[in-house]
Amino acid sequence: MPENEAQMALASLDKAIAHKPRKDDADFAAVAEHLCKLRDVLIAEARQGKAASRARLERVNALVSVVLAGHFPLGSVPWPELERARGVLAEMASMPSRP
Repeated sequence: MPENEAQMALASLDKAIAHKPRKDDADFAAVAEHLCKLRDVLIAEARQGKAASRARLERVNALVSVVLAGHFPLGSVPWPELERARGVLAEMASMPSRP
């Protein structure tokens, strides 16, 4: 399940990056939703003592922050940061969960 949410978040982020909206966009909402679902799974796994989940959780929390900055920007959408976040998310989506 975690990989599926990461892949779905990645697909939505790719759509947002492709058409670069100026602010609030359904693709940003979808990315945030999938990342938050992934975060919930990782929180549950971390509570069970899975160290790999705790490390992934830290990365997902950072990704959520960057995506929300694009979803609700105070100025311009931070495209360079979103591009970097996309790379991190792509890496996470390609890695299987570990116990």
